[in-house]
Amino acid sequence: MKTVLTTPVNSNQTTQTSQLIPASPTSVENPSTWMRDGYSPTEIILAAAILISLSIRGIASVIVAITGLVKTLVRPTSNKTK
Repeated sequence: MKTVLTTPVNSNQTTQTSQLIPASPTSVENPSTWMRDGYSPTEIILAAAILISLSIRGIASVIVAITGLVKTLVRPTSNKTK
């Protein structure tokens, strides 16, 4: 007894092909354009760092001035004469 395994063949089979579509290139501006127009990421970060530094320095100078004023107005109790 001979057993033969057969697989049915579908005559309606179609082959589907896919086409690779190249992705459209993203538009990246030229860094020289950033520098010329003044909106370079590096320039923005640098400007923010300078402004933050100046504001911290300004706050520190106000604190030092207030501390000096308080020291001048409030005399220590050990220096009072009896």
